[in-house]
Amino acid sequence: MILLIIILTLIIIFLTIGLVFFTFKYSKSIKAKTMETIQDILESKGFYSKKILMINSRMIVALNNESTMIAVIKNFNINMPTMYDYELFATSFITSIEQKSCFLDVHYIKNGLNKTLHINTISKDIKDFFYFVLKEMCLRKIRQKYPEYNFTITSASDWSCSYVWAYSPKGNVLAYFKSMDNPQIFKINLLREHFTIDTRYNYFEAPILGEIQQLLIYEKEFIFKLFNSLIESIKEKTSTVSEDKIYYDILKDTIYLSNTTSSLQSIKLDETQEVLYFDNRISFVLYDGAKTINFFANKDFTKEFEEFIISYNLRKIAIEFNYKTDKLINTTPNTKFIIDKTRSRLVYCANLNSLSKFSYINIAFDNIKDAQTQLNNFSNFVRIYTKNDEIIDVTCKKHEVAQYILAQIKEIINGE
Repeated sequence: MILLIIILTLIIIFLTIGLVFFTFKYSKSIKAKTMETIQDILESKGFYSKKILMINSRMIVALNNESTMIAVIKNFNINMPTMYDYELFATSFITSIEQKSCFLDVHYIKNGLNKTLHINTISKDIKDFFYFVLKEMCLRKIRQKYPEYNFTITSASDWSCSYVWAYSPKGNVLAYFKSMDNPQIFKINLLREHFTIDTRYNYFEAPILGEIQQLLIYEKEFIFKLFNSLIESIKEKTSTVSEDKIYYDILKDTIYLSNTTSSLQSIKLDETQEVLYFDNRISFVLYDGAKTINFFANKDFTKEFEEFIISYNLRKIAIEFNYKTDKLINTTPNTKFIIDKTRSRLVYCANLNSLSKFSYINIAFDNIKDAQTQLNNFSNFVRIYTKNDEIIDVTCKKHEVAQYILAQIKEIINGE
């Protein structure tokens, strides 16, 4: 009895599997036949499709190769392939696409009349189809406004294309179409702006409508393509400070930071008030006070960037030092004393790794009167007296450094 039950159970299972397989295969065959018939119908009307979407067995929409026209076939029956309703309208006359709880309404104008294509279901395929339609419609307008650029990397903010993003490697231009309310098109040169890209989190931040903000991205591959394109442009157009990590554009006064694999950050130094160093990040405080940009980095990366800022500040004092004759002496970790024989001056610099706090004093050789070393509260310093009665104290971390600076100054005073 038990054996009989097992046999019957197995038979039922095999029959069920067979029925499911047959139904699936038959359904797939019917769908393939329907698509083939629809293709023939469209081509017979001179409509050559880029995309065809079956809403259901009785309703099909298609987009032409130029992405300019939509064909709608309604009341279709595969058993009566010549009996159907057919309509054609231009994508440029779509006024809006309205999503309700479980259906979609495509509003458009035809022959001067407001019309609606009602789709009584919503799926990812349906939303993706109309996303592509809307995006292509917006991209066409962007390309018409900026024909000199080749926008090869594109996406939108959401499936309904509230914003459409288009990037051209030529000129590093990001154009964007604001389709809501009062439609407008803008463009920016990304390499001349603050931007943040992190492919791990699909994160992109850039100035839109004059404000730095996170941009929503519907197509994830957009971020990866943009990251790779920008990295190549940066390597080509800037000076390398640290291979695959830090690049500097002296003409734009902009620094570019990367972790080499997924993150990319640009910083406009002339718009940055201060740089702050932490164990796991570098923070940049912008002048407007409303924005702080964080770049996550380890200690080695932070140290390399700190060295860049020190060199950046030294360039403010002199574009080039003669390292055979001039001496740059580290007095404390972020303080330097410079014996600039090329320009016959002493320079005392403080807070070299900072931006807003960086400062320096110039003392001409012929203005030096005397100098001596002193010890105050366990701190070594060199006191310099000038001929116009100024006193400058140079703090040194080590007594040997103070003695070395004093010897150099004495040589200058003695004319050696």
